[in-house]
Amino acid sequence: MLSKKELKKLKKKLPYGYFSQIEKRVNVSKRTISYFFSEKEHRYNLEVHQAALDVIEAYQLSINKIKTRQKTILNEK
Repeated sequence: MLSKKELKKLKKKLPYGYFSQIEKRVNVSKRTISYFFSEKEHRYNLEVHQAALDVIEAYQLSINKIKTRQKTILNEK
């Protein structure tokens, strides 16, 4: 289970369009995903939680690749 504080932190780390990215990764209804991220009616779902973490991880890897690439390009002479 996630506390409200942990849920807020998780949501804050997710990129734009996370809802559809999670939906593509797990075979659950939109309502199930919505309930997982709802602060009022939070319903824990292991698949959604894992997919959310996967989306965050993939996003962070992409950001790191972009930063490295930008650094390389901007430091060229």
